[in-house]
Amino acid sequence: MDTIRFSLMPRLAKPVNLPPADAAKLQAIVKKGTHKSRKIARARALLAMSSGKGAAAVQAEGGISTTQYYRLKRRYLAGGLAQALEERPRSGQPPKVTPALEARITSLACSELPTGAARWTLSLLNETLVCLDYGPAVSKETIRQVLKKATSSPG
Repeated sequence: MDTIRFSLMPRLAKPVNLPPADAAKLQAIVKKGTHKSRKIARARALLAMSSGKGAAAVQAEGGISTTQYYRLKRRYLAGGLAQALEERPRSGQPPKVTPALEARITSLACSELPTGAARWTLSLLNETLVCLDYGPAVSKETIRQVLKKATSSPG
C-alpha cells in the first residue's frame, strides 16, 4: 500500500536579489517621483524586498497590502522588473466615445443650427448624431463632457 508523506517543514521563501542595473532603475523611479504613485510604491517595495526585510516591513515601507506584496514578488521572480512594475491591461468595456466621435460632436456643435432651433442642445446634438449615423446614441452627460473638454483645450 502506497503512503503519502507530507513534509512538516515550511517552504522557504525565495529571496529577491536585484541586479545592480535593476536597483539603479528602481532608485531613479523613487527619487524622481514623476511616475504614477502605484509604480513608485512597487519600486519602493522591490527595493525593500532586496534589502532582506520581512514581509511586514516591506508592506509598511512600500505602502502595499499583503496580497500586493506576494503578487509583486511573484511577478518579479517570474518575469523580471518590467513585468513587476507595469500595470496589466484592465478588463472592461471599451469606451463608447472614440476620438473620432469626439471630433464629430465638436464639429457638429460648431456647425449651422438646424432650422427651427434657437441653439444646439445636448438632446438635439445626440439626435443629430444618430440621424447622421455618426455613432451610437450616447448620454447627454457624455456629450456635455466632450464639449467641455473641447472648449477648455489649450489647442
